[in-house]
Amino acid sequence: MTESIGGSTVPPPPIGSPVSTVPPPRPRLRPWWGLGDILLGLPVIVATAIAGLLIGLPFLTSGERTAMFEGASDLPSAVLATSLLGQQLGQGLWPVLVAKWKGLGPVRDWRLAFKPVDVALGFGTAIIALGVAAAAAAIASELVSLTDESAADNTEFLRTAEGTPWFYVLLAAVVVGAPFAEELFFRGLALRAFEKRAGPVAAVVGSTVLFTLPHFIGSGLEGTVVLFASIGAVGAVLGTITIVVGRLWPAIFAHVVFNSIGAAGALGAFDGLAGT
Repeated sequence: MTESIGGSTVPPPPIGSPVSTVPPPRPRLRPWWGLGDILLGLPVIVATAIAGLLIGLPFLTSGERTAMFEGASDLPSAVLATSLLGQQLGQGLWPVLVAKWKGLGPVRDWRLAFKPVDVALGFGTAIIALGVAAAAAAIASELVSLTDESAADNTEFLRTAEGTPWFYVLLAAVVVGAPFAEELFFRGLALRAFEKRAGPVAAVVGSTVLFTLPHFIGSGLEGTVVLFASIGAVGAVLGTITIVVGRLWPAIFAHVVFNSIGAAGALGAFDGLAGT
């Protein structure tokens, strides 16, 4: 006599043979991504950024190439643009791959379901983020006695690239690429991994710290402290709205609006309003 298991016919064990009492291994339940996948993503992001940098080298003039290899403090716009796009490719692609390999897909894992109200929520969140970031920067400036506001500026590369074709690439990377890639990595993978391990408060704090650190500009301690305070405030607002709403799109739209306003300000769009 045979037994049917899972639709297939399996003969019974021979008479007198030992019967195994060890249960079969259970399949690993999805999603099984976690904090380790954040760390695994870092070399991927570094690799894609380096690949982008190498792609940009042929576009340099001989003078730019010489200055770069002699240790110039600022990267030429061509290399900065291609390396930034490479970095964003890694940031955006890694969470998608993790969700496919270890999870239920990016829509379910990173809460990418869209509702029309997310546009309005994103705009409102961006306004709140602007106010909170300005307040945090002002407080930090007082604490560290920052006298030169340009020391906390991370948008100089846009002004430097004006008048070149790379300006438009960098502008698109700031306004569109960064919001999508960074939200997928920091408020998608990172926030949900922290939430899964330690709850929503740890998720906001952990993802905010990770979001803030890459914005280091090396312009001195005072400038870095003020910039970190501003960026950290934005990260906390975006993380909070993501937890409260349960979807990622409001944070993406808020990031687009925030970066658009920041880029416009860096390019002097509001200079005429300053004197009114």
